[in-house]
Amino acid sequence: MPTHFTVEVDWTHNGTWSDETARVEQVRIRSGFERAGASVAAVGRCTLTLRNHDRRYSPGNADGPLYGQLLPRRRVRVRATDGVHTWTLFWGYIERIVPEAGAQGRGLCEIACVDGLDLLARQRIGVAYTDGKPVTQAVAELVGAVYTPPATAYQDNGDTLTHYGRAWQPEHTTALDALRDVCRAVYGRFFLARDGTATYWARDALQNPAAPIALHLDTSTPLTGLDVQMSVEDVINLAQVTVFPVETVGAPATLWQAHTVLRLAPGQTRVLHALFRDENGERVAATDIQPLQPHTDYAVCDRRDGHGYDYTTDPAFAIQMDVEATRAALTLTNTATGPLYVTLLQVRGRPIRTYDPITLEATDIGSQSAYERRSASLVLAMQSDALFAQSYADYLIHRHSVPTLAAHRVDVRGREILGGVNVFSVGLMAKVQISDPQSGLETAAHRVYALEYTLEAGGWRVTWWLERADPQPYWLLEQTGYGELDSATYLGF
Repeated sequence: MPTHFTVEVDWTHNGTWSDETARVEQVRIRSGFERAGASVAAVGRCTLTLRNHDRRYSPGNADGPLYGQLLPRRRVRVRATDGVHTWTLFWGYIERIVPEAGAQGRGLCEIACVDGLDLLARQRIGVAYTDGKPVTQAVAELVGAVYTPPATAYQDNGDTLTHYGRAWQPEHTTALDALRDVCRAVYGRFFLARDGTATYWARDALQNPAAPIALHLDTSTPLTGLDVQMSVEDVINLAQVTVFPVETVGAPATLWQAHTVLRLAPGQTRVLHALFRDENGERVAATDIQPLQPHTDYAVCDRRDGHGYDYTTDPAFAIQMDVEATRAALTLTNTATGPLYVTLLQVRGRPIRTYDPITLEATDIGSQSAYERRSASLVLAMQSDALFAQSYADYLIHRHSVPTLAAHRVDVRGREILGGVNVFSVGLMAKVQISDPQSGLETAAHRVYALEYTLEAGGWRVTWWLERADPQPYWLLEQTGYGELDSATYLGF
């Protein structure tokens, strides 16, 4: 049975999907990682072009059936079905609605959509400092602090982050930035599956030689386009990995202090962010933040010069502190009948100082002689294990010191079944094996790191962007063919 597509929108924002397929002129989708090997996926995007001659999708049309519901952040999904199986190609949110204006337009409306990664990329994040936190717990908390995805799939291999949140400044750090740091620290990857499932892969999944092949492509499965390359850009022959094994907690100190008198109008609530700094003025994380003590950490009166009535412990004044790793939020409330003046305000705690970060290095002199020096430098802010850093550097050299022939892109147009597999069943990070005698590519396993779809009345096109899967046969405990640690199988890191 031919594959059919549906476009649905939850206009009412209550889980009721409205089928808009009959009005679709074109659907364009791209999701996945921006480049091969990236640790965190890029924002997925979907553009819907819809017929709008009756102004169904015109937000200002008060007589339209969707009036008042044509709003950003309504959920959207695009699905494909062969009558037996259904695959979600995109799950996300409306970003903007652009109806064609003017009498000379074609009567179309363009609806631009984004996936949940856009929410993570926009939301600033702050966390409490923790000396150690399991990676999957960190991923779950970072995502959950921003939104609730339709599903989650977080692989737990026991990895732990050290000094969690130490380097994050909430006024600058987004949830996606934080997830990127988490993944870099342990060589993991984070992405949203096509159905919106928030997914974290530990390095075990990336180094699993027994992962099933989703699709085999060879000369019996003709393609619209196949791009095969061998590039020096993929070579790494000098790898440096920096970790932070020594953290020294300083002596109790004043981390922040207000340098002006703060005025609170009657009935006003004011929120201040106290950015922690050391004695040199450098931003730091801190621990053992002391509860605010009246007259020691704050003082309040009804005169700017501090000589009026003392409201420091009066019920008309309230102060609350919420602590994050590198700052504290101070909420000040005045319920008095007149203005109050905060003449003293400070936060005390123990600054966390970083001394002597260690950089581990691996090199391949032969590769440098053949391909010039090509380096990669990684700074793992939440990794303290020097052995891990050395293993990481060695791994990068072992895998990337010589150029590798690889398929970079596959294009398919109008051919639904390849190698007995429906092309719309192939999702992000699926494993695809390719043989191409013309280029010399032979049974080479790749992973789909990005997907593009163009669906329209005249036909459809699918593009898979590929990266070479790790070809090393790593050791797998008690699995025949991989459970023998010898010249054929190797330990991962």
